This record gives sequence, C-alpha cells and structure tokens, in this order.
Amino acid sequence: MSVNRPLALVDLDDTLFQTARKMPEGSVRFPASFDVTGKVSGYMSQVQKQFFEWLLQGTDMVPVTARCADAFSRVRLDFVNGAICSHGALLLNPDRSVNADWYAMMAETLRDYQLRLPELCRAALQIGEEQGISLRGWVVQEGQQQHYVVVKHNNGCDSDLAWVLEQINARGLLEDMHVHTNGNNLALLPKGLSKRVAVEHYLKQDTELNGERPVLGLGDSITDLGFMDLCHLWATPARSQLAQAMQSAINA
Repeated sequence: MSVNRPLALVDLDDTLFQTARKMPEGSVRFPASFDVTGKVSGYMSQVQKQFFEWLLQGTDMVPVTARCADAFSRVRLDFVNGAICSHGALLLNPDRSVNADWYAMMAETLRDYQLRLPELCRAALQIGEEQGISLRGWVVQEGQQQHYVVVKHNNGCDSDLAWVLEQINARGLLEDMHVHTNGNNLALLPKGLSKRVAVEHYLKQDTELNGERPVLGLGDSITDLGFMDLCHLWATPARSQLAQAMQSAINA
C-alpha cells in the first residue's frame, strides 16, 4: 500500500460483477468468479471491467464482501491488499492468510453464538419445509469459528424469503441478531458482526500505517451503507438495492 494512493473499499457481488441472469441478453461478459465445480458463477460487464482496472491502477483496493475465504478464493481478480470477508468476521492479509488478531477478537464476539447459529439454520429450513418452500441454508464459518447463517430459496421467489424471515422473527429467534436481505439472499448475523465494525478496525490500522488519505466506498446493498458511511466518498451501482431505496425515499 502507498500513502500517496487513495484507499478503495469495494463490495464484490452485484457491485463489481453479478450472475449471468442479471445481465442483458447478448451482452459482453468477462468471467470474474467461479463455483466449487469450476463453472463460471459471476461475470463483469465491459464497463465493470474497465472500472475495476481503473481502480486497480489508481487505488489500494480492498474487497469488503459477505463471501467466506473459500468463496473469495474463487474470485479471479487481481486483489493484492488482503480482504474483509464473511460480512466482516474475517480479515485476510495480503498473502490471503487469516489475520490472527482479528480472528481472536471475533472469537470473543461470536462465543455465545457458536451453538445457536446451526440451530437457527435448522429452524429456518424447517419453517420453509412446513410451508412447502424449498430452501437451502448453511452456516458460514472459518475453521471451527461459526460466523453467520445464509438462507436462499431454490425455485421460489424473493418474497418467500421475506415470509420466512417474518416467521423466524415471530418465533423470537432473532434476539441479539441483525439481518441482511438482498434478492435471493437472507443472512442472519450476530450482534457485533458487520462490515462496518471490521472496516472501522481496518481504517484505524490503515491510518496508523499510511496517515489520513482519501477513502472511497462502493457497495450495492442497503447494509453496505454501514461501511460506506465511514468513507470520504461513496458510490453505488445504478438500479442497485441501495440506489432504488434512495430513489424511493426521494419520491416519498
């Protein structure tokens, strides 16, 4: 990293790339991420590719992503400054090793959730099964450290997840938790785990190393605004969840 370069904190999915179904038919596509079988799972548009290359040349770019370390390893872009992963539960060093100090700090934050998260995941899937909603879900983790729960629908619609969330909340299962929703993605996160908390820690260390410098934040989700608000400037893709929410607020 360089004191003379701005720092860019950048969300990945639906900011720098997205699935093929979210792109116009026949558009130019550049592979950006892959699934566990090696099949392409995310694509950049021509504009996204040019934007990424511009950021890569002019800034110290750090991903801030919900992806765990394994899922981040399947993003084939030239990041060299480490990453903030698992909604902030995990910091990766520039060599992509796990930052041991942050891992230990999060162990304290997440201690009381280690048994609760698998139980919460099972409860969410059971709620779906009771109503004939096909769901898949899992606990995101690193090693033995459980981070948060992800739930997705298999062949339904996003409103199914909204209903499942209502039922989870009605059953009193979200005490000391917070929620991230965006499309076919429902994340149930422990209190104290967020991109914002991790970015606060990261920026403090960066300032100690490099002094104050311009910080740019980019993200697509309403919950990304938590870490973007810590930056000097921030931006969101057109028609993103965050952009739509802002437009709705302006027109209200």
